[in-house]
Amino acid sequence: MSQRVAIAVRNASVANRYRYIPKMPGWFYSFVPFKVATGGSSALVSLYLLELGGNASTVGIAFALASLASMLGALFWGRLSDKTLRRKPFILLGFASVPLFLTAMAFVKTPAQLIVVNTVYAFFLASTLSVPIALVLRSVRKHSWDHAIGKFNEISGWGWVLGLVLGFGLSGSLSIPQLFMAFAILGLPSVFMGKRMIREAPIYINRQAIRAFGNYVVEKARYMPSFILHTNFSLPDGLGRFYVAFLLFWIAAGLYFPQMPVLLTSEGYTREVVYLALIANSAVSAMNYTRVGAAMGRIKEGVLRKGLLLRAGAFATMILGTLIAPALLPLAFASYILAGYSWAFIGVSSTAIVSEKAGEKKKGSAMGTYNVVGSAGYITGSAISGALISSAGFGAAFGLGLVLIGGSIALLKK
Repeated sequence: MSQRVAIAVRNASVANRYRYIPKMPGWFYSFVPFKVATGGSSALVSLYLLELGGNASTVGIAFALASLASMLGALFWGRLSDKTLRRKPFILLGFASVPLFLTAMAFVKTPAQLIVVNTVYAFFLASTLSVPIALVLRSVRKHSWDHAIGKFNEISGWGWVLGLVLGFGLSGSLSIPQLFMAFAILGLPSVFMGKRMIREAPIYINRQAIRAFGNYVVEKARYMPSFILHTNFSLPDGLGRFYVAFLLFWIAAGLYFPQMPVLLTSEGYTREVVYLALIANSAVSAMNYTRVGAAMGRIKEGVLRKGLLLRAGAFATMILGTLIAPALLPLAFASYILAGYSWAFIGVSSTAIVSEKAGEKKKGSAMGTYNVVGSAGYITGSAISGALISSAGFGAAFGLGLVLIGGSIALLKK
């Protein structure tokens, strides 16, 4: 009898442990083909620009314009969605833009044509950044928002990594236009899955009242959180130096990420090598994001400084790689891994710091300001990276990035 009682108690304990873990909506998985397609094609724009005769300056301009279009698109589609109280059409629009614009990229003939198509693509793709937040919050109870958003990010992030893995596997046998077509086809199922699985949620979301979730506008086009909150802007007391530090960080990111494939390609490395580096970068970030968030505790500024120190290490490693040519490839991989690992610390802590210091009433507007600061920084870094590399070399660009990261760390020590 006592044994049966013990078993019953244990079973009840286990059942109670998982009682409050909500079942995730099935429509989350409609984003998987979309993320596979966008992740797998993410490296192709810069590589194709180089193949068409472009250079580091061309790549920098392309990334700057795409980032600007993405920022404006997220604001436009998000506000239009809130105004019409419609969510599903805007998500389907973003899903449909993938096969449409990736197919168009396969037929461009000049760098200018590719830049134009990619910029328009980024604007329409942004409808998948700002709108899903409403559906996520509508699909689960309020006490489960954090868990649901984390799960949505996890599914999207690993879809992105899977796309990179497929890109690595296919790049040896397909040309870049053929890869664009392949990922256009792979992205199609999201349109049909979304149409069938996503239910319209005509609900008004007060974006200033809800908790500030992962709002990563630029680098998050490459990493996990797959939406942003668009809102009003403000500069709460005590956040000025943080915004300046974040601005310097994002400028440094713009100097680094668009140009890394350019550097590897210019040194004669193949598309497979570029894909492997991107896989390492994204996978390391995805594996550590949840762990860092769970262990962060109260010392959030310490976590942020640790992330910035790791990012400084990524820049220092690349500077060393530009000076020691035979060691460039292993140092580039080490740098990419450090950059991905650092984002797990920076992404989690930066949002938490802004959210806490802004106060309950200003969380939303403070995160809106953070979004704009991040976008402006990345656009600036991307725009100047090409000109700097063309005139002074990759070492100068990475050196400037290291100085900017150092400035961020110094500001956060005050």
